[in-house]
Amino acid sequence: MKKTVTLLMVVALAFVLAGGVAYAWKGGGFGGYGGNCPVYGSVAPEKAQRFYKDTLPLRQKHLQLRGELMQLYAQPNPDWNAISKRQQEMLRLRTEIQKRAYESGIPFGGRMNSHRFGKGWYN
Repeated sequence: MKKTVTLLMVVALAFVLAGGVAYAWKGGGFGGYGGNCPVYGSVAPEKAQRFYKDTLPLRQKHLQLRGELMQLYAQPNPDWNAISKRQQEMLRLRTEIQKRAYESGIPFGGRMNSHRFGKGWYN
């Protein structure tokens, strides 16, 4: 019995170590590319910092609208007109952020997502 438990512990430890090594090998930066995201390429950090600073109010407003939208959806009887207005405002903000990215010389992916950069950066 002790040998079986010890063997299982050793196997579990091996899996944990292998997972840690695989995670560490992924690298840092955007999507594991070590800071050289294939969508953004090598954008000058100053340019990216200026873009983020300039678009901070837009991104904050977008997140606020997203929270309001989630609250509207969570209601027992959703107000579809209010939901539509929030979605249109979010689309306007997303388009404005993409326009500013283009004007700043920063490449952008089509759809945006708040969890990551590039395609899927801000939704």
